[in-house]
Formats: sequence, C-alpha cells, structure tokens
Amino acid sequence: MVGSSLQAEPTIQEKNKRTKPSELLKRDLNSEIVIPVIGLNLHLFADPKSDVLRKLRFGEPVSYDKESLESQKEDWIPVKLEDGLSGFIKRSVVRSVPPKQYLSTLLFEAERTVLSKNIDFAAKQEITDTIFHISGSGKFTGDDFIFLRTKAGYFLKKTVDLMNEKGIKPDNDPATLEFLKRHQTKLLYDYNSGKYYVDSNFFWKLLESYPKTKHSDYAGYLATESMPSVDCGTELKCRLEELRKGKLRYLYLFPMGNYVNLYTKDLVSSLQSMTKDPDSIPCFSPVSEGIKSEINQMIGYASEIGPREKKQILPHLQILKKECFR
Repeated sequence: MVGSSLQAEPTIQEKNKRTKPSELLKRDLNSEIVIPVIGLNLHLFADPKSDVLRKLRFGEPVSYDKESLESQKEDWIPVKLEDGLSGFIKRSVVRSVPPKQYLSTLLFEAERTVLSKNIDFAAKQEITDTIFHISGSGKFTGDDFIFLRTKAGYFLKKTVDLMNEKGIKPDNDPATLEFLKRHQTKLLYDYNSGKYYVDSNFFWKLLESYPKTKHSDYAGYLATESMPSVDCGTELKCRLEELRKGKLRYLYLFPMGNYVNLYTKDLVSSLQSMTKDPDSIPCFSPVSEGIKSEINQMIGYASEIGPREKKQILPHLQILKKECFR
C-alpha cells in the first residue's frame, strides 16, 4: 500500500493568527489547486464528520467553487470537479498556487510521489492516468504541452518498470489489464522476456510534431533511454541499427544537448569494440545491403553532429566502411 506520507491527510498545527475570510476569498479566487496525495476525501460539508462524497485522484483537476453558499473557512476549500460534483477538501492537504505555477507544482508533486519508495503500483497507475488526462485536456499548448506529455510518458515508463520488476501479470489483474489497454498505443511487449516497455516512438513523434521546443532535449533523452535492449550477438546490422536509432540519433538532433558527452562516450566504446581488430569485423562476402545501408546512414548522421563528437565517432565508421565495402 502507499505509505502514510502520501495517502493520509496530514495534521498541521493550527495557526495562532486566523486569516480573514475576505483574504481567504481573494487568495482562493486567484489560485489553482493541486491535489498532491492519493485518496483525498471530498466532504459534503466543511466538517470532517460529514459524508464523504468520494475520494479524489492524485492531481485530479478541481476548481474553487465560486457558487458555494458556505462562508470562507481557514481549514476548508469549497471545490467543484470536472463532472460538476461540489464539496469541501482540507486546505492543509492541498497546494494552492498562482495559475502560472500550477503546471510546475503538479509535475513536481507527481514526480516526487512516483519516485518515492513508499508508493505502490496502483498509485503509479493513477498518477500516470491523471497526467495523460490533463495533457489531453487542451489547457496546455506549446512548450507546456510537450513537457507535460513527456512527463506523462516518463511516469508511464516508471509504472511499467515497476510492473516488470514485481512480475505483475495483467491476465490475473483486471485493473492492470485495463490500464495497459488505455495506453496500448504507447507500449510494446517483448515476448522473449515477457515484459512491457514504453515505445520510444512515443517520444520521437513528440519531437517531430514539436521540434526545437524548450523541452525537446528531455524528450530526446527519454526516447533514447526507452529504446529496447536487443540481444544482437555478433550480428553487425542489428548492432549498428541499435546505435543509429538511439544514441546517434540523439547526437544528430541535439548537437548541444545535455546528454551529448554521455552518449558520445557510449557510442565510441561500442564502435571501438567492433573495430579494434578490423579482420574480425563480421561483414563476410557477399556483404548484405542491410549492413551497407546502416553504415552509410550512420556516416551521414556522424557527418552532421558536433565537430568534437564527429572526430571521435567518424573514424570508426570509416573503418567499418573500408572493411565491408570491399
């Protein structure tokens, strides 16, 4: 189950100085509300003993209920949900922030919770669903949209990673099966390992649709990190294709990216292992057109990356071309 720090409503010592109702009203009218916990109670009245209408999801969109007939209270906020249901939530549990801070606060709280060791699989599913729902609401566009959508993909990755780690089988868990169905267009299944993973094309397509945004580099990093690990053995075409579609593609798209040094080091290490003994390069005659095509594509990419990276990577590709194009 989710740890108490994420689920239970915390008790906060009452302030000695009470805020005036007029000040509370002004604050609430100019704030947006973030639900940073799992299972927050929506009460019928501003009283912990009143009926619980339902429990709210993490990050569920709520708005201040301007039509509430209750007077402003220090400990309660009247809210309205997207479906029109109205009620009261504990002020001490939620985050009320200026509208311009809503998205950053929501994603900060979501990531903090998803990465917590005290969170269970069901809670990760809930957060992932909520962030995808908000990203599709039409409220956010441009840089904000791609950041929100990228984070949603990241949370989906963390969720299926935990599912794989725990060996959770969706066939025996209806809720998990429904979760996977909701996100089936973003997921792939590896029959050999029996594991799910986020399709890297989810992130690459975001980049194609929204190129050169403020958060493109982060989306490119997640796209690269979501590439499935393939056991290529000594198959040269497979090994080259894996490098080209992932780390080299990142260097090509983001020559000034935050992960250039890391991926350059990895690429050079992989290519060095292939070319340290040219006579052992597995491109036996007749060399397949697939191998030739991969080498040519990689040289094309490497010719257009940063000069320092090109200097390190291109010589190894030229060795491959010399040996395989004889």
